[in-house]
Amino acid sequence: MNDVTTTQIAAGVRQVVLIVGGYAIGKGWLGADTVEMLGAVALVVVPLVWGQISTRKLAKK
Repeated sequence: MNDVTTTQIAAGVRQVVLIVGGYAIGKGWLGADTVEMLGAVALVVVPLVWGQISTRKLAKK
């Protein structure tokens, strides 16, 4: 698990957003612009949170 990089996390988040966002657009729950905005926010926030968690775990050792 230590080999997971920020790029891999971002790719995983992007795929989840595409799958869930595509489904939501198909159902008419969200617009394409909203899904695009949520994807951009997720690509910034998820690696940031992951990095904070990793840093805090390393600091406890």
